[in-house]
Formats: sequence, C-alpha cells, structure tokens
Amino acid sequence: MRQRLWGLLMILGLMALIVGCSSDSGGKEVDGASSNNDEEEESSVTEDAGEPEQIEVSLMIHWGEKEFEEIFNQHIKKALPHIKLTYIQANGKEEIEENFAKGFIPDIAMGTNFEMFKELDLLRDQMPLIEKHGLDLSKYDQGIIESLKANSPIGELNALPVFKQGYVMTYNKDIFDAFGVPYPTDNMTWDEVIELGKQLTGERDGKIYHGIFPGKLGLQQVSTTLVDPETNEPTILDNKELRIFLERIQAIINIPGNLPEMESTEELATFLHNAEGADTAFDYALFPFRDQANGLTWREYEAGLNFDWVTYPVWGGDYPDYTPNELLNTMFVTSQSENPDAAFEVLAYLMSEEYQRWSVSTGGGTALLDEDVQKEFGTALEHADIMAKKNVDALFKFKSAPIPKRSRYESASVMINAYQRLLEGDDINTVIRKMDEETRSVIAEMSGKE
Repeated sequence: MRQRLWGLLMILGLMALIVGCSSDSGGKEVDGASSNNDEEEESSVTEDAGEPEQIEVSLMIHWGEKEFEEIFNQHIKKALPHIKLTYIQANGKEEIEENFAKGFIPDIAMGTNFEMFKELDLLRDQMPLIEKHGLDLSKYDQGIIESLKANSPIGELNALPVFKQGYVMTYNKDIFDAFGVPYPTDNMTWDEVIELGKQLTGERDGKIYHGIFPGKLGLQQVSTTLVDPETNEPTILDNKELRIFLERIQAIINIPGNLPEMESTEELATFLHNAEGADTAFDYALFPFRDQANGLTWREYEAGLNFDWVTYPVWGGDYPDYTPNELLNTMFVTSQSENPDAAFEVLAYLMSEEYQRWSVSTGGGTALLDEDVQKEFGTALEHADIMAKKNVDALFKFKSAPIPKRSRYESASVMINAYQRLLEGDDINTVIRKMDEETRSVIAEMSGKE
C-alpha cells in the first residue's frame, strides 16, 4: 500500500515538473507553434481595439451649421483625423451664457469682443501655446498681430487672425467709358480719387451716374481713436485725422448728383456709413470698400457688371500707405478648454499655408504674407474665370493699418449723426463740436449703468 502511494506521488511530481517547464517556455518557439499563436492573439487585439479614440474639441462660432461643416469641419476631418470637431452656435453674451447653462463650454471661440470674453472668463493668452507648438508669427501681417495685442485687455495676444478682410476700390468700367474718363490706377490718394469722382457724376444717355461712394473705412487707415482708452475722455476736438476725414466726406457729399435719393437724411446717412444696400453701392463708378469677390463675380456673370479693382485710396503726405483694418472673425483657445493642446492643433492648422490657400481660393483674405498663397485668390470661385482677369494684386499691395486700443465708449451712432449733419449742410466745426457733446453723453450714460 505504501509503495503504491509513493508511486502515485512520484507521478504527480513528474507531471507538475513537465507543466512548469511548459509554462517557462513563454513566448519561445516550440516546434514553431508558439509564434503562430502569438500572431493570432496580436491580430485579435488589433481588430478589437479599432481606431485610436478621438479627442473632442468644441468650436463656438456665430455662423450656421452649414458654414461650420464647409469652412471648418470637413478640413479638420482630413487634416487632423484624431480630432473630433464639435459645433456650438452662439452670438453675443446672452447666447454664450445660455450655452454655459446647458454645459456647452467651448475649447475654441470666434470673435474680437475681448472685454465680453474677459467677463465670461474665456480669455487666454495664446503666446504659451504659440511657443509650445512652434507657430511662426513672423509669417503674418504684423499690423494685424500688433492690433490684436493692442486690443487685448493687458497687451497679451488673445487671438489669432485665421481670416482677414481684403480692401480694394472697385470701379465700374462702363461708367468710365460713358464719360470718356481713363480708368483709375493703383496707389491713388483720397484727394485724387475724389477729383476723379467729380468727373464721373452726372447724366449720360438719360441715365444718372454717381461718381464715388464715401463710406467710413478711410478713418481706419490712420490708427486714430475718438475716445482715449486709458482715461475714457473724448479726443475729438483736437483730432487732426478726424477733421481731414470729415472734410473728405463733406467733399464727396457736396458733389452735385453724387448721392442716391432717399426719404430722409437719416436714412441716407445710415446708408453711406454702413454701405447698406450693396447693390446700390456697386452702381457707383468708384466704390472703396471690402472686396466682395463672390458677389461681384456673380453680378458680372448675371447682370453684366463690368468691374475691376485698384488699390484702396491712401491718405498721402506723411501718412503710411495702409489699407483699413478690422479685426473680424479672429479665433482663440479658451481659458476653460479641457484640451488646449488639441484645440491649438486645430488653430495652427487653420493658420497653415494649406488651409489659408483653400480659404483664399474661395475669395477669402489672408494674413499670411506668402505670395504663392495670395496668388490663389478666387481660383475656386464658381466664376473663377472672371476673377482671373481682375487686378487681384491690388488686394495684397498694402499692409493693414495698426488698430489702436479702443475705448468701449466709442459709438457708431455718433459718426452716423455726423454724416447726417454734413448732409444737412452743417460746417465741419459744428459737426466736430456736436460729436464731442454726443460722445460725452454716451460716456455718462454707459458709465452710469456699469
């Protein structure tokens, strides 16, 4: 009996030894079997894992979902497949706060109302992310970069110029031909353009033509302010550039027959200031404004508008040759982003030559100084054949004027009222004095509510 027990124990021990040796072989080959099993296991793991998990980055814009998809999402899907871009629509403080209440906090936001974004605790200095990710700011229009710094609350860089508006002077060749006047050229000054407009106003073959549209953007070429942003005191009475600007507006208004007929001077003043009713504005022989490339090519295709471009009129004299400058649709990584590095990847791609080339091809402006990118302007428009014949170089010839820091108390209504007074025949001194009085009232009213 005892011998049988010892025999059984020896057999069990031998079996344990064999199993142990088999386990110790691990991933080593045993007649080639282990290698094949490992490959099958690795294949199974890969199939189960699938694609890497995407990082979600939310983008808050005031545009619609169609624009979100066409302008942003389709490009990010291709360029950054590891990032899932999601859409938040909001326009203004109230709508942003409504999104907050629903738990929608943006990783990236669009806009330049930095005071509002500061109140909403969304602002973030972008420079640490710019330096970390190696974005070279020297490739971009420095007037816009410096303007963004100047308009940030403490001089930091709170946003990036993903988009830039282009400024040119559109001219109607048919009106020039009707009057037998040579076409305008690049590098003309405001005074030269005003004199040219006088020659293009009047009646030909029973049709009334207007020579030159005034508009408000000329004042933005000289980086002036109407209210000191530090003291919040008006700077209107002694503002040399404002006086020159108003004198030029007055000269344009006083060209006989140059203005369209409207029901009131108030309505006309708003039209001239805001360029409302763009179709009417394009009926002018000379229209200094934003480029409006797509609308112009469509109008030439459909209605026979025979247009071309020259550079936006410059101030001349001691003033630099700048175009106007508006900080439109800039974008930034928010302070509340949970994925700031992934969010900046999106911004960096939108600032890249690849994306900017696409944007420019669709008629958008660019802050990039790359001439090869600029040459792509309008090539993807539906009527690209029309744009190919235009003086596109006029868009990129001059740099953007630096925008100084502005006070929240500067009011568009004050300037519209100034237009109205000029239309009603007030002299420049009276217009300037009234602007000062109205601005002081605006400051008192707004500060009383704050």
